[in-house]
Amino acid sequence: MTEDPRSIEALENKVKDYWDQILRLRAEFENTKKRLDRDKLDAIRYANEALLAEILPVVDNFDRAMASLSEGHDPEKVKQGLKIAQDELHKILEEHGVEVVKSVGQDFDPKFHEAVAVLETSEMEDGKVVDEIQRGYLLNGRLIRPSWVRIAKKKE
Repeated sequence: MTEDPRSIEALENKVKDYWDQILRLRAEFENTKKRLDRDKLDAIRYANEALLAEILPVVDNFDRAMASLSEGHDPEKVKQGLKIAQDELHKILEEHGVEVVKSVGQDFDPKFHEAVAVLETSEMEDGKVVDEIQRGYLLNGRLIRPSWVRIAKKKE
């Protein structure tokens, strides 16, 4: 005598199998979710690792220059070394999408500039940036820090 596939016992076994599959899938889903959360946190935590690895030699150069000054080396040569380190740092930043906000001689733009003073002058038009107190920077075209500038006011 063969068991009728529609018998209660056969149906209960199928339900039990399906329930076990659901529980296993749920556990797999939870484990995957936890792993993805961990991976996301690690990605955020170590996102700047490559950039920092590129910057560390520049930091070493600045440290050597400071030590060199303390040891009484020629300040002009130290200055040249600092200039090289500065150029290296700017190159690395550019390679990572950082660019300097153009300011001096430009029209004041509150999207990119923060006015810290107004200078009366007969040499520049109203609203032009006379000088820059602190550089502003963009990251891939997005402002990360505005330039602090002094703007011109036409002398009467």
